[in-house]
Amino acid sequence: MHPYAIYLGGAALALLTALLLSDISGLLAYLGLAAYAQMQLLLSDYVQHYGLRRQQRPDGRFEPIGPQHSWNAPKWYSAAMMLNAPRHSDHHMRPARAFPALEVTEEMPKLPYSLPIMAVIALVPPLWRRVMDRRVARWHRG
Repeated sequence: MHPYAIYLGGAALALLTALLLSDISGLLAYLGLAAYAQMQLLLSDYVQHYGLRRQQRPDGRFEPIGPQHSWNAPKWYSAAMMLNAPRHSDHHMRPARAFPALEVTEEMPKLPYSLPIMAVIALVPPLWRRVMDRRVARWHRG
């Protein structure tokens, strides 16, 4: 069975359960929570990948994912609160590594503030560009 069939089946089952347990109000609350969670995930992905590009090889393929392809936020508090998810580069390089074991090295780009603070800054595009565009340019120059 295709994995997306399982995902869609699970989503339909969750929607039906919310509807049956508490009528339309429960379904709407569930949909609101799901939309909020999706927005948080997309915002986190935006922040952690902003401006970092993989180089295209002469054969048309892109270089393998490396430590330079995602921003990290190795602040102790947000790392503890988010199970080291802000150590994003290591997660991409070693997806099987447990979150508590994720590492950040000097060859990985780092955000100036914790991930939650950067997410709030990203909601104000002029401020976000002022904070990040110089860092992106500096990172690409090496």
